[in-house]
Amino acid sequence: MTSIVTVCTGNICRSPAAALLLRDYLGDLAEVSSAGTHALEGHPIPDQMLAALDRVGLDGRAHRARPLTGEVTRGADLIIAMAGDHRAFAVRQAPAALKRTVLLDELARAAREGIVLEGASAQERLGQVAATVAAHRTTLADPPPQDVPDPYRRGQRAYDDAFTMIHDAVRDVAAWFRG
Repeated sequence: MTSIVTVCTGNICRSPAAALLLRDYLGDLAEVSSAGTHALEGHPIPDQMLAALDRVGLDGRAHRARPLTGEVTRGADLIIAMAGDHRAFAVRQAPAALKRTVLLDELARAAREGIVLEGASAQERLGQVAATVAAHRTTLADPPPQDVPDPYRRGQRAYDDAFTMIHDAVRDVAAWFRG
């Protein structure tokens, strides 16, 4: 089974939301978890992000933040970073993860542009995602990919905006994986 790790800074807002959404959309196609570059280890998801998750029927109350370590990075088949500095951190943790580490916006653009994923099954296509994005990185870089803004301590609207960006990207990416 494909292992996906979503990454943000504190592992309490963006990456757990992305992981919960991916689990919901992908079901048993992948094992999905999240981690943070500067995790607030053991902290839960803030109420504002829980409210956004609640609106789509997802419960994030059991989540506890954990750090992105070299071990976590090396063990993932696909690392989805919420921002460029998260991708850079993951690659510093495990340089061999460079080709397996992508931005959420890169994935969403690839999905929306209809870049072909090879494979007869959703599982096979999922296994080709990192290589496909890497092969198209130059086309996906214009305009530059957007970071998902960090909503932490910025009010409900910032949480809602970040969640909407994550939700829309994950929905499109999951549909692309499934073919």
